[in-house]
Amino acid sequence: MMNRIADRLDSGRKILHIAASTVALAGIIAVGVVPAPRLLRGAVPQSVSAARNGLQDESGPRSFDVVSVVVDHEGTGGAGDGFPKNGTWRWKRIPLSFLIRYAYDVSLKQIADIPNSFQGPETAFDIVAKMPADVTKGQFRMMLQSLLADRFKFVMHRETRDVPVNTIEVAKGGPKLQPATGQCVQAQQSATLPPDQHRCGEVALHFPPMQNGVNRQQYFGRSVSVGDLAAALSANGPVIDDTGIKGLYDIDVNIEMPLLPPSNDPDEKSNREFDYQRIFNAAFEKQLGLSIDLRKLKKRPVPVIVVDHVELPTPN
Repeated sequence: MMNRIADRLDSGRKILHIAASTVALAGIIAVGVVPAPRLLRGAVPQSVSAARNGLQDESGPRSFDVVSVVVDHEGTGGAGDGFPKNGTWRWKRIPLSFLIRYAYDVSLKQIADIPNSFQGPETAFDIVAKMPADVTKGQFRMMLQSLLADRFKFVMHRETRDVPVNTIEVAKGGPKLQPATGQCVQAQQSATLPPDQHRCGEVALHFPPMQNGVNRQQYFGRSVSVGDLAAALSANGPVIDDTGIKGLYDIDVNIEMPLLPPSNDPDEKSNREFDYQRIFNAAFEKQLGLSIDLRKLKKRPVPVIVVDHVELPTPN
């Protein structure tokens, strides 16, 4: 069982975004991004202080023990952890959008008005942060919010906006979900589990070894709801549970995609993306009785983080 997210960015990331879930930018998902509660339109801008930038009222440390932030203008792909491992969080060339995504637990499409100077490969950040090894997800988010406020002078407010979303619906023939067996453990995200144990309520994405030129992906969860699945697929764009299905289930979805040579042909890239979307949906329909049509978007009101102010980080 993977206990961290290993996100990667590269020149081919568009198709990888989809191939990794609609979800974690060509990465390994340990727990998907949980959409924030719906907020009223027209929220008052918050101050630059961390306490007013959305910090949750959770006991424990609210800032990193040690943190290094370096502006990186190399202009190449980056990689890093979605969640700290053994008390350390590392990222090479993390974009501002990813920092906000992790700090406020929203998808990339739920972040608006990032200045142009912070977009594109020309501006990213190399970060190494130290913290207690048993930090929780909530504490980690608060640490990132403090980092943004203190080092980036980050100011934001929240709005509800109509955003294109994907939906999970019941497929023709009805659901094929297997009731939860309870064969999982209640453990914090920071906890390291033995290979034969699995965290309850977690939807993970594994990449088994390639076989016969076929890329394989496996969505795996124990005692998870359909809402948990929607959340796990929401890192790159909101996914909404429209099934009305309640309860907890054990899920295993295997997706196989032939490995194809690189191509610079726009039409070929589009065809491959379409093929992946078709294969992705077909796998969920056949194995879970759920339809997740990545080609079909619906506009829904969702909470959005609106950037009011941000600066390049202060020196270490």
